[in-house]
Amino acid sequence: MMKAQGMGGSFTVLESRRERAEAIRNRLLKAEAELSEHEMRHYNALLEETVRQRTCELELTNARLQESLKQLQATQAQLLFADRLATIGQLAAGLGHEINNPLAFIVGNLDYVQQQLLRTEGAPTPEEKQEMIEAIADARDGAERVSLIVRDLKVLSHPNDMERGPVDAVASLRSAVKVAAYELRDRASLVEELVAVPPVSGHKARLCQVFLNLLINAAHAIPPGQAARNEIRISTRMGGPRHVVVEVSDTGCGIPPENLERIFHPFFTTKPVGVGTGLGLSVCHGIITALGGEISVRSEVGRGTTFSVNLPLYEACAEQETSAQEEITSRAA
Repeated sequence: MMKAQGMGGSFTVLESRRERAEAIRNRLLKAEAELSEHEMRHYNALLEETVRQRTCELELTNARLQESLKQLQATQAQLLFADRLATIGQLAAGLGHEINNPLAFIVGNLDYVQQQLLRTEGAPTPEEKQEMIEAIADARDGAERVSLIVRDLKVLSHPNDMERGPVDAVASLRSAVKVAAYELRDRASLVEELVAVPPVSGHKARLCQVFLNLLINAAHAIPPGQAARNEIRISTRMGGPRHVVVEVSDTGCGIPPENLERIFHPFFTTKPVGVGTGLGLSVCHGIITALGGEISVRSEVGRGTTFSVNLPLYEACAEQETSAQEEITSRAA
């Protein structure tokens, strides 16, 4: 009996110990859970703070990048404009000559009419009247010539943006020829193969700048005084259903093969110091690429060079933009 009680008491003690151990384990588990929860909240708070800091840093970096992009775009626009002005500066003497010739013609004809009117008493004879009419007509032709030169210069030197629109490639090419005429005259005969083509997607001043640079490069590839033996050929044609190709070719010295891959690189030039900056062809490449076109070159030393400008049609670009806008709208719906 005593033993049984003693054994029962042992069982009771063991059971009590198990309960206490279980309670302690539960408390430990609860404490661990609370600690884990606390650590998790602390970790989440640190993570949220880190995300906020990174977000602020990214927003600040993005703002700086946007500002840098604006500065780069402004610098690019200034560079393009500076290149156009530098080109005009190189042609300044020739342009002055181009303007002075018709001006002198205008002044001479107006002087003649004035002298005739002062010398004639009463009504002029039919012969004198006809001569004065012809002199005034010639003066008007000269004034129109000056007006065209000034208009072409105004188009070329206008520091506007890169807004695209329908551009007559043939008209832009002819404007560039008028500005570069004095530079070409003593070096080569000009051959035109200009076929009427649909408007291209471009920018009139920028395209005129490209064509002018190509014409000047073609002229500088030919020594002065050899106009009878050389030619500069300009042409337009369709390059497929959606593109127009404008080519400027010369029979000049050509470009060595080792230089062909570098001619569109900034500041690369084979001209003497002070004659060229090496920016012309690089600027041309940038303009044509920005307009969605391509510019390429093929050349043979001693035989000449041909630059090809491939430009998208304005209607094709408008269709692509409309299709893209319709696709975006359909997705949003």
